[in-house]
Amino acid sequence: MTRLSNTAAAGLGIVLACCVSAATVAAAPSHVTTTGKVAESIGGARYEQLAAKSASLLEGKNMGGLTAHLQQLKTDPGLSEPAREKLLRETLLGLATIGPTPPLRAAVGSLTGYQVRTWLVMEEHGHPQPYPAYDVAAAARFVERRWQETAAREMAATALDQGDLAAIDAYLGGTEAARRGIEEAFSAAGPARLAAFSGELADRLASGQPVAGLAVTAALASGDARLWQTVVRDAPPEAATRAVVEFDPSAWGSQATALLAGATLREETASAAMLRLAPFAGSEPAARRLLFDALGGPRGASAAAALARSADAGIIDQLAAVLDQAGDPLARRRALLALRLARDGRADDHLAAFARRPDAPAELVAEVPSWLRD
Repeated sequence: MTRLSNTAAAGLGIVLACCVSAATVAAAPSHVTTTGKVAESIGGARYEQLAAKSASLLEGKNMGGLTAHLQQLKTDPGLSEPAREKLLRETLLGLATIGPTPPLRAAVGSLTGYQVRTWLVMEEHGHPQPYPAYDVAAAARFVERRWQETAAREMAATALDQGDLAAIDAYLGGTEAARRGIEEAFSAAGPARLAAFSGELADRLASGQPVAGLAVTAALASGDARLWQTVVRDAPPEAATRAVVEFDPSAWGSQATALLAGATLREETASAAMLRLAPFAGSEPAARRLLFDALGGPRGASAAAALARSADAGIIDQLAAVLDQAGDPLARRRALLALRLARDGRADDHLAAFARRPDAPAELVAEVPSWLRD
């Protein structure tokens, strides 16, 4: 079928990615064949007629017709098994953007346990592994997830308009797909619509409720400093790190540096926060001082990388001064690393001069690029 929507085509990649599940492969293949034989068995007048009908029903969003059509595809005697499974899967994928009626939902649900009959084989680590040519069940499950996501997104959008905090409870009790839909709605909302939710999310997160994903999304979309700081302090490491990695300094104005500096205090977010501070090192003394102070610490490599990213002449000279001082050996090594990462002629000059110093430690000179030691 060539007339399915772009959304369905995009969904196809997701379905293929998850189609070789343990549960699917556990169902013993009833017919293992080749791609050539599959292609030969798909086509003909009946196939083209039903493919055109699928496209027409999808284009018209004819939910009653689609419900009956799925049943017809399951049992039509004029289709080979590969053709049947191809039509079922592609028709299902086209349903992802159509709001379901109860009968259509039931029809799709009945296909989540479809037993694949057409299997292909691929080599994996030197062993043949079967996989479905057209995984109907995976497509049906994908559509169900998309429907859940869409319904949750629409519900959350209404709740945001009304300031209804029940959306947070829906997030707590929702499926993974529903939570994703709610996060999408919060991500698209502006600060004004999120104002009623930020404080509540901060309180719930601080009390240990599992709202980290929604809190990160709301903090980034609203620009609420308290919520963002609560996420960085109290959220699980993955969510807290995401809040730092996706932090856009331009959206936070004068408070950006202070917020990122606070994020360096937590072990799991320190490295990411230092890298986000890089753009400020050249213009804000506090950011530069924080990064230089961190060179000798456990996140010194991240501080070195951040300084290298924003290495203007002043930063390069200051790094050279750290390298030249007979102080903390770890800080000196990290300063040398930053000068190497800077990829700057001035930095190269400092490294070459250091390598020529008779009192330079041999173990540090060995880390200067060989072409600068000659």
